[in-house]
Amino acid sequence: MDKIDTANWNNYFSNAEVSILHASERYSETAYSFREDGLASGKIQAVTTPGMTLTEFWLQANNPFQLLDTEPKESAESVFVLNGDVESHFSYLKKPVYFNRQHHNLQYSSQFAGNHIIHSGNFHALTITYDLAYLNGLLQCNENGSLQTLSNRLQKKENFLAADHSVGWDRRIAEVVQSIRHCPFQGPTRYIFIESKMLELFVLQMEHLHSLQSSARKDEWRKEDKEKMLAVKEYIEQAYLEPLTLKALTHAFGLNEFKLKKGYKHFFNTTVFGHILQLRMQKAQDLLNEHQMTISEVAQFIGYDNTGSFSYEYKKRFGYSPSQGKRSSLVAFH
Repeated sequence: MDKIDTANWNNYFSNAEVSILHASERYSETAYSFREDGLASGKIQAVTTPGMTLTEFWLQANNPFQLLDTEPKESAESVFVLNGDVESHFSYLKKPVYFNRQHHNLQYSSQFAGNHIIHSGNFHALTITYDLAYLNGLLQCNENGSLQTLSNRLQKKENFLAADHSVGWDRRIAEVVQSIRHCPFQGPTRYIFIESKMLELFVLQMEHLHSLQSSARKDEWRKEDKEKMLAVKEYIEQAYLEPLTLKALTHAFGLNEFKLKKGYKHFFNTTVFGHILQLRMQKAQDLLNEHQMTISEVAQFIGYDNTGSFSYEYKKRFGYSPSQGKRSSLVAFH
């Protein structure tokens, strides 16, 4: 298995290029592309705002890959995996944490170090790294259980992992991630928008994790129930363009309709059809950004007979119409 020590990244790639995309007193943006034949290729793009750094990371490799964080450091960050499967081993945890497509988590460590085994050939993730003084300021005077716990751990410099396993995005998190990646603005407005969305993403993430912890205390689910729900979710993520029905899903996975609805809401904080719609609209956004299909063709491709209904749902979800998104060449992080 190929390994890269992130502290010595440049030593592994003979083809690397750094671009400064923006630099001002408040905001900066850089892009770093890298490639080494027979090893891996990818890109790292980062936007820095006062108190936070948003990093988008792409990696393509032919074989499973290991990234090593060998220099212990105090750090707090949110992780959102868009694509791929990774097994993360942290120095302060006995068991690894597994991430896969559209899962997230948040952690703080006073001595962060670890290694990450990327099992998939393509890996794509967003992280938000927080300045600790800035994060402490955000956490003052709150009543959210997860926020209060994180605040206490920061004050005591005690390690914190919001969930002992990564959890699936809910609809609102998915929409904010997509709005960051496909920002329709340019210049200073673009960075103000991204900064505001990072804060929104932090709030939604902590609220989601808190709600899952609260519901877990109220309802005990068997291990096999969770496994069935994960299997349904993985199937939907592959077959979301097909004409899926609750009846067919319950029959295929040995569930009754009530348990499927309740379990999906419990584990993923969305409904079955809410998740399907989210995936279809994300696909529509990607297709429009590729400029290969018309709006009506995209609408039909994801299952809409009426372009007007598609346009209405698209604007409600992303904040701009399909025609505006399709015309824009100013696509962030894409």
